[in-house]
Amino acid sequence: MRLYLGIDGGGTKTEAVILSEVGSELGRGAGGPCNIATIGPETWSASIGAALDAARSHAGLPTGTVFDSACAGVAGCTARDRLSQSADMLARIVPARACRVEPDFVIAYWGATGGKPAIVVSAGTGAVTYGRNAAGQDCRVDGRGFLLGDRGSAFSIGRDALVLTLRRLDANEPPRAVGDRILGAMDVLTGDGLVEWVYRDFLPARIAALAEPVLELAGHGDEDALGIVVGAGESLAASVLACAARLRMDPAETAIYLAGGLWRGNAVLRAAFERRLPATARLCEPERDPAFGAALLAMAPT
Repeated sequence: MRLYLGIDGGGTKTEAVILSEVGSELGRGAGGPCNIATIGPETWSASIGAALDAARSHAGLPTGTVFDSACAGVAGCTARDRLSQSADMLARIVPARACRVEPDFVIAYWGATGGKPAIVVSAGTGAVTYGRNAAGQDCRVDGRGFLLGDRGSAFSIGRDALVLTLRRLDANEPPRAVGDRILGAMDVLTGDGLVEWVYRDFLPARIAALAEPVLELAGHGDEDALGIVVGAGESLAASVLACAARLRMDPAETAIYLAGGLWRGNAVLRAAFERRLPATARLCEPERDPAFGAALLAMAPT
């Protein structure tokens, strides 16, 4: 029986899935962080190895099992030379006849759609939109990281709340509800304390976590929070429309999949997103997760 391995290498954890030759899931396992842009090769290799060992054990396969093909989707891995280097590293870790590495948004697309023509907008700590049309042409919009893009992401929501709060504090104005919640979450009282919290031990995930109270306040109708969250939803919709235009896909007739944790339970964000799209746009939930999508790509001909 041929076996295929898919790996979702995220910023905080790695997940591996083993599929049979007919696409049945046989085993699954998890490991540590896998963002090649922020960790060293030793940690990268250890995370993939741990996920592989756990998936192999779950599937009841021996340690020496050789996979017909393996595919890893890795966060922070988009440049062509980095993809090639990562594929070489993967081949040293995984016993497989063929290995490939793709950006994480590609495996998210395959997991969500199974490879059908569609657009996937992934929104979590970061944000990226990726689509493929019936001719096999693909397009990626945003996903450029917190300094250069990720419009509509949890990071962008948290950052906008910080900027608004700091502006009010510097003007000696009350911080209002958003500012109160942000300052409380950081356990600081002043603008200087806010700045120190942001830059001390800086991590994008810390800023992204501040999106939660903003989203909650938006759900209760707070004006400041609504402005931030509606802006995020509109930014995500703009990325979808740009992707559709480049692929010559009609957004009114194209399946649009919403992937990533930021969508879950956030009615305000989704409503703002939908308002920017044609009324007949088809919004869909992902069919499978990115790790499964990576395994599907491992099965697909190169």
